[in-house]
Amino acid sequence: MVCPDKARALDRLATAPELDADFNALTALGGRLIGSASEAAACDWLQRRLRKIPCVRFGAHRFDYSSWATAHNSLELIAGDVSKLLACHPLYWSPATPVAGLAADVINLGRGSEAEFAALARAIPGRVVLVTHEYQFARDTIHRRRKYRQAQDYGAAGFIISNHNPGGLLVTGACAEDSPQNIPAIGVSFETGAMLAAAEPRVRLRIATRREPATGANLIMEVPGQSAQWVVLCAHYDGHDLAQSALDNATGVVAAISIFESLRPFVPKLRRSLRLILFTAEETGLTGSRLYLEWLTESERQAIAVAINLDTLAGSPRQTCLTSGFEELESFVAQAGTDAGMELPCHRPLMRNSDHFNFAQLGIPALRLIAGFDEPTAGARFLLTEADTADRVSMDELSDAVRKAGALVWSALDWPSRIAGHRAATAARQPP
Repeated sequence: MVCPDKARALDRLATAPELDADFNALTALGGRLIGSASEAAACDWLQRRLRKIPCVRFGAHRFDYSSWATAHNSLELIAGDVSKLLACHPLYWSPATPVAGLAADVINLGRGSEAEFAALARAIPGRVVLVTHEYQFARDTIHRRRKYRQAQDYGAAGFIISNHNPGGLLVTGACAEDSPQNIPAIGVSFETGAMLAAAEPRVRLRIATRREPATGANLIMEVPGQSAQWVVLCAHYDGHDLAQSALDNATGVVAAISIFESLRPFVPKLRRSLRLILFTAEETGLTGSRLYLEWLTESERQAIAVAINLDTLAGSPRQTCLTSGFEELESFVAQAGTDAGMELPCHRPLMRNSDHFNFAQLGIPALRLIAGFDEPTAGARFLLTEADTADRVSMDELSDAVRKAGALVWSALDWPSRIAGHRAATAARQPP
């Protein structure tokens, strides 16, 4: 028999009265690039929104970081005395070029696999490497950061990544890390990438950047349960400046708020406490969640029973749980799904593609709920492009994902035994 409180909480969640309004309000603020006016406006709006939820503890974890912004950028095709400007967008943490620009020949590395880099190793030094972006949420994806690191390691002078989606859409993202060894990097459209791959022409990159000290804010809401064990429900509210970061990750943010608000009245009677965290600086190397976890004491980390990360909940009607190598989490997800009359497939290997990674690397059981995993033609393919806009999000898909995520969170709060055991922390940060 279904617990009456659970039925009431999930019934309220099924209607999600403020889900549409929250989604529209957040996406209207723009792409929310960390350190931008858009991200600051989102932080202010979220604080006002969260303070409307009664009977909870509100706080913020503030951290210092070095902000990055672009003042000017261009990609120029050079052919003798003739030049042509091509649309481009710099990758976050790209270093500035000299004022006169970086002029070099393009070398096409195709997908950018290790084998392709090794095959052209002698030709890469001093040239601008061109690789293709690919669908990020698949088992065999080669992440942009790995391709960028290889370009650095092989002595490339610069890095260009082209969108894998036709339609004249620029692609963006972050370089591997914030490092003095970084090389200038930009994203271009599928069509520009195809032209550069065919001709391997000489190009000139110009990138001007601004760096200054800044402060980020992870927003935290708590409601105590019957024990000092915590279920962490999290999502990141930062994004990129090409579009509205609607799929990635306005969907996860408004879902997390809706779940927290719907379950909040019932948590005091449940076995575990509930903590909502809205992280920033996820898109720039998972920085916000990493610094938050470093800020906690070891006993505070041990008190986290499980972290449930919501990131890109729409873009497909199918959601998958990435269970970060924790076998016990698969049993938990399967039973929680059975109890709620839903099926949630799992993918076990740890993936560094959102904030759950930092929890898992410290040995804390963590999962990510994501739409469109292993579906390269899903709507989620428009992440990090100019097409990540509010009109790409099906509110029916999002509402269904909210129901599934809410059922997982309820099960975690009231699970009668250990959800999954903690593990020893991994000493070294893993590559993407």
